[in-house]
Amino acid sequence: MTRKIYAIITSFFWTVLPCFLAGSLVGVFFIKSFWYCVLGISTLAFLWCLLDRVHLRLYRGCLGGMSLWPLLKYGYTAPVMRPAMSAAEYEWYMNWVIFGIPLRIFRDPRRKKDPSKFHHW
Repeated sequence: MTRKIYAIITSFFWTVLPCFLAGSLVGVFFIKSFWYCVLGISTLAFLWCLLDRVHLRLYRGCLGGMSLWPLLKYGYTAPVMRPAMSAAEYEWYMNWVIFGIPLRIFRDPRRKKDPSKFHHW
C-alpha cells in the first residue's frame, strides 16, 4: 500500500512540475503577464500530458522500481500505452484531412471540364 501511495505522489509530482516549469519559462519573458502565461501554458501542457497518459507510465514505472532518470525517460518517451487511432479514425483522417482540403490547392485551373473538386493524379 505504501508503494502505491509513493507511486501516486511521484507520478503526480513529475507530471505537474514540468508543466509548471514550461509555463514559468515562457512567463519569464513576459513579466507583466507572468501568471497568465504560467497558468495558461501549464494548463495546456498538463492536458497534453493527461491525454498522452504520461501519469500512467510514470505510475507503472514507479511501481516497477525504476530510478529517477529512467523513470522520467519511460514516462515521457516510451511508446507503451500511447493513444492510437482506430481504423475508422484513420480512414476519416486520410479521406478528409490528408486527401481533402489541403490538396485542393494543387487543382489545375486549366482543366475547365473536370467535374471533380480537386485534380486526381
